[in-house]
Amino acid sequence: MDSLQILKNLIEIDTRNPPGNTENAVEYLEGLFSSYRTRVVGEDGKLNLIVDISKGNPHFLFTSHLDTVPCDESMLTPRIEDGRVYGRGSCDAKGCVAAIVSAFHGFESEAGIKLAFTADEEIGGRLGLGRVMNHVNPDYVIVGEPFGCDRIGVAQATVVSLNLIVHGRSGHTAIADIKEGAVYRASKLITELVDKFEGMRGRRDEYLSRLESLGLEVEYRGNGDAVFNPSIVRAGIKRNVVPERCVVEADVRFAPWIDVDSVRENFHLDNVDVFITGFLRSFGFSLDSVPYERDRKLIEIMAKAIKQEGVSPKAVVTLGVGDIRHVRNRGIPAFYLGPGGDGLHSDGEFVYIDEIYSTVRIYRNIVTLSEI
Repeated sequence: MDSLQILKNLIEIDTRNPPGNTENAVEYLEGLFSSYRTRVVGEDGKLNLIVDISKGNPHFLFTSHLDTVPCDESMLTPRIEDGRVYGRGSCDAKGCVAAIVSAFHGFESEAGIKLAFTADEEIGGRLGLGRVMNHVNPDYVIVGEPFGCDRIGVAQATVVSLNLIVHGRSGHTAIADIKEGAVYRASKLITELVDKFEGMRGRRDEYLSRLESLGLEVEYRGNGDAVFNPSIVRAGIKRNVVPERCVVEADVRFAPWIDVDSVRENFHLDNVDVFITGFLRSFGFSLDSVPYERDRKLIEIMAKAIKQEGVSPKAVVTLGVGDIRHVRNRGIPAFYLGPGGDGLHSDGEFVYIDEIYSTVRIYRNIVTLSEI
């Protein structure tokens, strides 16, 4: 199976989310694995494909998602240039899917291997990997995400979605005190909160030292240890009326070493109603219910598999989030590993071709090393 051709074919299949219909992509992949035992689970077009490769111990699940973020139609035509594949999903995460297919189609192993190609990741994954985990019970899970073939994604952030309703005094533009209005007050609040979060620090060294004790270099990916992003602001009923109410929808993220209580303290605010509309706690190495020794074992296997390709593995902690929570909340070790690129969610999204081929070999190395 040529992973480059598989990737090009997958990019051409529209899986933009919304609506996130993966039916055609699943049908394509099911055709590639026609000689294997497969199962399709899901509904309303959000389909997931499970492929049984081999039986044995330990039992691995290699998985990545088929849905992508929205884009212009032109991005559904793949383009190869300067050792890169451009197109929507090339990096996130159809490059990972192609690598998994190429790694295990026709691969013989004494270990147990299942593959899962899922829907819904871009909007939470409940109908994707969350649904798949009701049908499988692996010992270890590798989730394909574009961290880079020499990098193991070991931990992700806490994410809180908030609605802040800022109250002020209304009136006509000609006579009202604009600074008493809700929009002016909200603008000051936004500036203050962005600055407060930018200055937040936690016990980063303490957490990272646990990873370094495993013999890994550590990389942190985030714009600071904590971020307050006021992404949507709504106010006003008429241009010449000072608003008495301003709604700020915010995305709040903070690294695993930041204490939740220290974040909460920033939202004891006057004349502001605070509503938590979503909460996702940190998941990853030594952050949840997965036993330490099982996590350590999987990291050791993954690190050795990377070293076999002549590169030094790195452990990555990120402010981003993905599907590992749907596995780790069941007490099963799960980390990220996949071919790297750049331009995620942008018009310039691409994946490096050599990263795809390296990842294919590393995926196989992981299984082979577990048999020793």
